[in-house]
Amino acid sequence: MEPPYIAIDSTYKVLENEAVTSEVIDSYIQMTSMNMLDVEKRIEHVLELITYRMDYWERLIDGADSLLWIKSKGHGWAMYKQNVGCGYIRLYRLQPSPKMDHRRDSPWTRGNWITLNSERELFNLIDSQEASYVFNAWKEHKLKVLEQPTKFAEGRLANTSVEQVIVASKGDGCAICGDKATHRAATTMGDDSAVMIEISLCKSHEYDVNEHSCVLAFFGTLFFLNLEIPDLIMLDHIPDKLIEPIFSIISSNLGATFTPPQKGNNGWESRFVMDDGWYWLLRLNNLKSYAYMLFDDSNKQLHRIDSAPDHPDIPFGPDHQHINPTKKNHKIEPSFTYGIPLLISLYYIKVSECIKIRYNNQFNRDSQRLAFLVLLQI
Repeated sequence: MEPPYIAIDSTYKVLENEAVTSEVIDSYIQMTSMNMLDVEKRIEHVLELITYRMDYWERLIDGADSLLWIKSKGHGWAMYKQNVGCGYIRLYRLQPSPKMDHRRDSPWTRGNWITLNSERELFNLIDSQEASYVFNAWKEHKLKVLEQPTKFAEGRLANTSVEQVIVASKGDGCAICGDKATHRAATTMGDDSAVMIEISLCKSHEYDVNEHSCVLAFFGTLFFLNLEIPDLIMLDHIPDKLIEPIFSIISSNLGATFTPPQKGNNGWESRFVMDDGWYWLLRLNNLKSYAYMLFDDSNKQLHRIDSAPDHPDIPFGPDHQHINPTKKNHKIEPSFTYGIPLLISLYYIKVSECIKIRYNNQFNRDSQRLAFLVLLQI
């Protein structure tokens, strides 16, 4: 049975080759290592990582803490030790291609290699009580530190089209300095199977992201990279010329008609009317300033999702949703949304189960407005 190796090359393929140093490679693995808790491993506290590129391999050799040659296998591992930032031992090795392994008679001339007779000898070396203790202490600490980021990620995974979450954090949370994190920066890329990047930040560094063109560019700097981001991604709003095409697509998905978008002091506004007279009122100023309001055919507001910072007690704000907002003491919940109503998200089966209860099991009657709720959760 093939060991559960983790291939790393695709992570760095968008970068200029000279930017992919051993520090960049291993920093990324360290910062995202909590995402690998559920990845299959031979030893719980050891990540076995492979590269198919000789240039990456040579750089990993140069940066390794130890170089271990396995005589019986004819291959070597570049070992990076556990540290405060990562409780995993990271083992890297070269494999010429996904379908072909390599075997050598001797170690590379590059670096100082320690010869071991077998993988069993390697595992005896790294599968120690001390290493396991360090890993478990690190894991326990990180789970506590990442409790809130994890809940936010779970909210996006459960309620939106996000299928993968990358959480950047170190030490007590802040991805920059390791101090206690009290804030986060997040961005979502893609549509049907989106990826969310979530960066934990302390109070001292919460505004550092504003010095960059977008969250993705800021994420790159954490790994010593200078990412070239297309102009459109740098915007913090939807360009005016795209409003009507976007609203037209939403209308088509809903099977609704929409009023011509009007721009006022609070941004763009339009009404999407379904066949039964129910309608959604959209108010969209920018990606962080919006409101989506659902009305029945008697103009009673049944649901509202908005970004107003008027409920600081709601987790993961300011974005939140009002359940039956016209009722006194109505329920207010996190919404896990922002101001791009076009991205498709909630899995339909989950939406139907939730909204059947919320709207008194009238799913058949409400199918069109449910479809629009799907469009809102991004």
